[in-house]
Amino acid sequence: MNIVLDANAGIEIVLNRSKSSLLKEYITNCQKVISSDLYKAEITNTLWQYIKAGLLSKENGNSLLKLASDLVDEYYDINENNTESLIESVRLNHSSYDMLYFTLARRNGATLLTLDKKLLALAEREGVETVKLL
Repeated sequence: MNIVLDANAGIEIVLNRSKSSLLKEYITNCQKVISSDLYKAEITNTLWQYIKAGLLSKENGNSLLKLASDLVDEYYDINENNTESLIESVRLNHSSYDMLYFTLARRNGATLLTLDKKLLALAEREGVETVKLL
C-alpha cells in the first residue's frame, strides 16, 4: 500500500502529538509515502508559525523541517495535478490545497493519510481510501 501524506499528518508526527504513533505505524508499514510539493511549503509555514509564537526555537524548527521532509519518499510536482485539483475544487467546493493531496491519492490508488475531518469525509464520499484515526 502507498500512502499520500498531507501536511497536518506530517506535523502531527514530527511534533509527537497524540496521534503520532498511529500515523508512524501506517507510514512504517506501507510500501511508499508520497506527497505533493505543496507539503514542503505547508510544513515550512506551520513550523514558522510555531517559531514566531515562541513555541519552537529556530534550531528545533530546522530539525523538525528535516524530519518532516524525510517522512516522504517521493514528491510530485504540483504541475502534475494542478489542473485536476482546480477542477475538483470547483466540483466538490473544497480547498485546492487539499485537492492536491486528494487527486494525488486517487491517481495513484493510494491511501490518504490526513487528520483533516472535512478532507477525510470528502475522500470517503468520493471513494478514495483513507485511514480513520479520528
